[in-house]
Amino acid sequence: MPLLIQGTAIVIRNDALDRCLPGGAADFVSIAPNAMSYSDDLLSQASFMSPLDAHRFAEQLELYGLDRTNEVVDFVMVHSHDQTAEPDNDWLVLFEYEGGLIATMRGSESRKIVAPKSWTPGEQPALQHLSGEEVQSRLEFVRREGKIDVYRDKETGQLLYHTRLHETDEEIYEQAVAVVWQHNRNPGDPPVDASRQEALRNAIGQLQHLIAKQPAAWGAHVMLGKAWFAVDELKRARDCLQRAADLEPDNTMVLKELAGICLEQADTKQACQVGEHAVAVSPDDPELLGNLAVAYLIDGQTAKAEKTIAHAKRIKPEDAVNQHIGNLVSDVIQGRRESPRTLQQMMSPAKPASWYDRARRWFGRSE
Repeated sequence: MPLLIQGTAIVIRNDALDRCLPGGAADFVSIAPNAMSYSDDLLSQASFMSPLDAHRFAEQLELYGLDRTNEVVDFVMVHSHDQTAEPDNDWLVLFEYEGGLIATMRGSESRKIVAPKSWTPGEQPALQHLSGEEVQSRLEFVRREGKIDVYRDKETGQLLYHTRLHETDEEIYEQAVAVVWQHNRNPGDPPVDASRQEALRNAIGQLQHLIAKQPAAWGAHVMLGKAWFAVDELKRARDCLQRAADLEPDNTMVLKELAGICLEQADTKQACQVGEHAVAVSPDDPELLGNLAVAYLIDGQTAKAEKTIAHAKRIKPEDAVNQHIGNLVSDVIQGRRESPRTLQQMMSPAKPASWYDRARRWFGRSE
């Protein structure tokens, strides 16, 4: 069935939603950004007053795996004021009906139009496109009600209500950071369950948008790396954290996060190098020393692990985490458990060392 288009709209093929959303096109309602979103059997659309909001929704769709390149056009942006769509495609048909712009799939024979209840054929749609110049000359800001900005049209006196999807950069960053910390994943832990990843992927989109505007914002790179890690995109997580480390080479918080990702990828050599750099920056930090001892232990450098954790415990004897790490190192050295080769092995219950490992330790270690 054809769809009424208002303002600036994103029009999506339902077969693309079937491919990319867990519940298919029927799940569009779960990602629809506003009340001006609806579907027929072939297409789904979301209409916006602000083109900026439409662009941001498009970026979110790309995170779900939808594409709009020249080779694959899963969705398009439609501008009702000049009846254009971008990018070019061979499946969308636009036509006028009773004063409204209608979109349908090429080849569809349906003539029943899907539109909001508020639309009356022959009247202007509720959402209109105003150019930047028209906004400056015609609209005056009246008040803000939560996320609703209220404007008055100086020509008609009509009040216009605009749902703000574009908070300030600071607001967007704070929201994204809160989501990332809410779903924080530590190295060695399993990824966030797929059913709870939607908020994280929205935060990823927000952080990517901020980084595109401020490439040197190292904090955004860190939070984006942590978000990618939470959804188990390890390569993307490491790339983001490496970029943050390039921007802040002596920031121990950044180095700690980067070393953790290296361990998660079983790149123990790099984890040791990053951990050593962090300790060189802050040599008496017991947390950094404990992390380095873990990297040494998993890398098989038990002598260095023993020396490093002993130093950490001397600095802060009451640190329960480092006491546990010290016990693990001691158990490996004494042959009470096998030497772990991953974080997951280290965090799992102790497994007795094999007779070969016990015999090797009895006759001496070469390190």
